[in-house]
Amino acid sequence: MPFNLIMDPRWVIVVGLASIVYGILSPVVVSRKLLFLAGTLPHSALLSALLAIITLNLLGCPFEICSIAFSLALVSLVSLLLSKGVKSDEATAIFVSISVSFTVIALYYILTAFPMETSVWAYIIGDPLLVTWEDVYFMVAVSIIIFFFIVPFLREHILIGVDRDFVKLSGIKVSLYDAMMVASLAIATVGLLRAVGFVVEHVMVLLPGITASSLAKSGRNAVLLGLLLSLAGGMIGLILSVATGLAPSGVIGIVMLVFYVISLMRR
Repeated sequence: MPFNLIMDPRWVIVVGLASIVYGILSPVVVSRKLLFLAGTLPHSALLSALLAIITLNLLGCPFEICSIAFSLALVSLVSLLLSKGVKSDEATAIFVSISVSFTVIALYYILTAFPMETSVWAYIIGDPLLVTWEDVYFMVAVSIIIFFFIVPFLREHILIGVDRDFVKLSGIKVSLYDAMMVASLAIATVGLLRAVGFVVEHVMVLLPGITASSLAKSGRNAVLLGLLLSLAGGMIGLILSVATGLAPSGVIGIVMLVFYVISLMRR
């Protein structure tokens, strides 16, 4: 079977953007010790997308706006629980329980009420090969917002993860950076859901940072290495998927897993 390596620029753009965004977020997630929360946020992204599909069909609300609004509202629930003194692992468990339950309800409602108008598989498995230029523009806007929240404040985010109490005593408003971090994760997971997919988002938000942290000797090196690993994994996975006809998001996830296994062997 001959390889087909015809690449649409839209595929390269969306996979590249997703890889860069997660490549920056993932090392910060690891340094902030937010792996458990980051691993559960794709649940809220899928639920947000499903709720946005419902409001689009019933009320005509633009999908992009509604999905991000729902995602931020769901993440605010976690912040509310934490502010009430609930432990982070317990708050996350409650959040997952609520998200999964309402996801099943929303998915069943969509499949029965709008069976022909909507395909939810694109949000579950992800398929960058089906994106339109409108999707590309939306992902560019999402990426810019996340860069604005994270990149200028990388030093503060990493320091908070290293010594949160010291940063508080230094007069820095830690709660503000917490809000920016959680909002960035929420926007990234729902904004890039169509390109990456619900399943593989777990890999993209976790493995680049974990792999980079096992190899790097400083916070700055970890961020740079995580970015390079994520971008390389995204591009290699896209090329392999186009050449073999396999699902792009799944191949990207496998490539990232291979990078992690190699890092284990080099320790």
